Amino acid sequence: MPDAPTALEPVPPDGDLPARISAILDRRHALVAPVRAELEWWQRVDAQLTALAAAVAVLRDHPSTSAELRAELAAFGLDGRVDDARSGVAEATRLLRVLSARFARGTITVGVSGKARVGKSTLLQSISGLDDEQIPTGKGLPVTAVRSRIRHSETAERATLSLHTFETFAADVLAPHHAQLGLPGLPTSLEEFARWRYPAPSAPGEQSGDPAAPPSHATLLKRLRDMQAALPSYAGDLVGGERELHLDELRPYVAYPTNAELGDASGVSRRYLAVRDLRIETRFPHNRVQRLAVVDLPGLGEVAVGADAHHVEGLQNEVDVVLLVKRAMGDEAYWGEADARALDLLDIARGFVAKRDFVVLVLNQGGVEEAMATTLRDDVTREVNMGEPDRFFQVVETDAADPADVHRRVLAPVLDHLAARLPAMDAEVLAATRAQTQAVVDRIDVLVGDLSRALATVRAATGSAAEDLDRRARRLRQDVAAGLQELVARLREQARDAAEDPEYVATVERAYLATREWITGGLGVGEEAWRDEGLRRMRVDSFSGGYAGEELNRVRVEISDSFERIDGFFTERVEKLWTDVARVLGTELGTLLGDPETDVGEGGTGTGHDALDRFADLLDAAQPPCPRLRRAVRTLRGIRLDYRSQLHPRVRSELDGLALELPDPQTGQLRTQITVAATAAGAEELYRFVLRMAEQAAYLTQKALLREAVTPALVLHAAAEQFEDTVIRSGESEVEFRRLADAYKNDIWPGVYREMDAANARFTAVTRARDLLVATLGARKEDMP
Repeated sequence: MPDAPTALEPVPPDGDLPARISAILDRRHALVAPVRAELEWWQRVDAQLTALAAAVAVLRDHPSTSAELRAELAAFGLDGRVDDARSGVAEATRLLRVLSARFARGTITVGVSGKARVGKSTLLQSISGLDDEQIPTGKGLPVTAVRSRIRHSETAERATLSLHTFETFAADVLAPHHAQLGLPGLPTSLEEFARWRYPAPSAPGEQSGDPAAPPSHATLLKRLRDMQAALPSYAGDLVGGERELHLDELRPYVAYPTNAELGDASGVSRRYLAVRDLRIETRFPHNRVQRLAVVDLPGLGEVAVGADAHHVEGLQNEVDVVLLVKRAMGDEAYWGEADARALDLLDIARGFVAKRDFVVLVLNQGGVEEAMATTLRDDVTREVNMGEPDRFFQVVETDAADPADVHRRVLAPVLDHLAARLPAMDAEVLAATRAQTQAVVDRIDVLVGDLSRALATVRAATGSAAEDLDRRARRLRQDVAAGLQELVARLREQARDAAEDPEYVATVERAYLATREWITGGLGVGEEAWRDEGLRRMRVDSFSGGYAGEELNRVRVEISDSFERIDGFFTERVEKLWTDVARVLGTELGTLLGDPETDVGEGGTGTGHDALDRFADLLDAAQPPCPRLRRAVRTLRGIRLDYRSQLHPRVRSELDGLALELPDPQTGQLRTQITVAATAAGAEELYRFVLRMAEQAAYLTQKALLREAVTPALVLHAAAEQFEDTVIRSGESEVEFRRLADAYKNDIWPGVYREMDAANARFTAVTRARDLLVATLGARKEDMP
């Protein structure tokens, strides 16, 4: 364990403090991804626990389940131990969300808390450099109405409001008041809220309608009426989203009405009611750390419904340290019961952080008589630190209205303290979170073990059913083998006759004719336009080579691309292979892949590749799975036939003549095929030359492709033959066909086993859910940070 931190003392500026803080924040950021991965893992566990409980309930509650097994399973289910385990998962998830939010923050964040009138807002002004327009202060009534996050920025100077919609306003503001007061119903629109009839307040001297109601109910009811009366002032702001304001425009959105405003007969504005949250960016006047934010936390000790809960919520994952401000007021200079409750509240919020690291007591002694200041200091030492200064909580004193004093005696030492202690604090939080989540894992392990012992009391399927399934699995493999062998033989014949394949020949001819049409139609631009552009280019270049070379290159690429039209033929052939294989499988697998006569192939609504993909998924989902068969299906689905990869390399040489320079057959030296004068006659001659060369290249490419007609058929035959060989003759084939038959026997042979193993199916559902959970628990990553 690290040594206990020393008391905060004013420290001189430290040049490397920003670097230390940045390093801490960077280390935190690196932990976000593994923590979020752990969160996702817990979400899977929760889903699997729910599925396990459902499967247990079906088995436990079925009339055919034996009384013995029913008694064994009575403790499991959503209303039993699984529900208890899910509660643990929910807590683990909450802890990890807090941890993720802590590590994802890009700033060192200081929370400022305390009761009204102790100088909290004044302290925030001194730290941030803001004034009453952004952080209101005042005397008498509470002033700050909205929780603010204020971040140091070297350049930005802005405020961003997060606004309620009416729905979130009703849920976050109205609903807690209604619940606390026991009022039925809730307004669902602005108009309905404006017309809502709230109970009339009791007249002076009269007894309340509910004698048992606490005095706070009258206050809460008045607040509801005040919100309702002021609705016109903030209804236009209940639009959701964010709104950016200049800092000078902020006060109406963050401050409660003043005493004078409350007495205004023309009505009171309460625009702050539309604000969910506030972010301010501004340059802090005395700052040694760039990545710094402070959070104003109103609500401590207020009557407002949910204020204390909101206060705690704002601390759990948003701040690294809380400055709890205390000030002597009037004749009071002591640590009272309300102060102790405030510390209790912060103790809830600190989570796994040591209280000494999480809370710093700030005594605001500005404007306080020396005697009162001394009395408060001594009482805090006695009541909070048991007579020993800084024993449990570190205490600093300052004049909250003096920015320089606040920086020297509060902000600077707090930042140095955080720079020294944050790594240890993060480690403590991480270790405690791991311990808590591991305890939940251990609890689930015990649950799974107990469930397995309960299931062991049930006998497996009868021997006769197992023997029958073995026989059917062998026949299934034999029948699939026969169907695939017939398909392979047919493909072999097609490959033998592929040179005369009329469909392939017609496809190549169509591509050739389209290419010739493009050539004779003026090479894609028209003869006259081509000659005109050629003449212009040759005159500018003073020679024909540049234009001629570019056009020959363009024509070569166009001809090559035009023959890609045969890819449609290849796609159809590959899809036909997939469809044929799927129909062979579907014929033997019953309804597992749908109806082989209507769902796949000619006249069907599905495709061969869809059916094979489904089959691969079914093989993977079988328990235990069938990896060799699944790999064979995936390999077959991965086959590709296309002109560019299979045929183009073989016919590419026929396009080599479409180049301006070719090697001399005798000398090997490059020689130019054509040179023309930069005249209209030269442009005509060049056009005729390119046209002739293009037609020749297209013709030769066509002939070369026709010579390669056998290649696609050979590829398809080889793929089918390899698929058949792997599925039927691999070392795992027999075992995996048995697994396939066991997993999907009711789909392959509908009705045969339904009565025989209905109970076993329910039993298997439980064991599968259990095994999936066990696998997930076993695969839990041990490298959580």
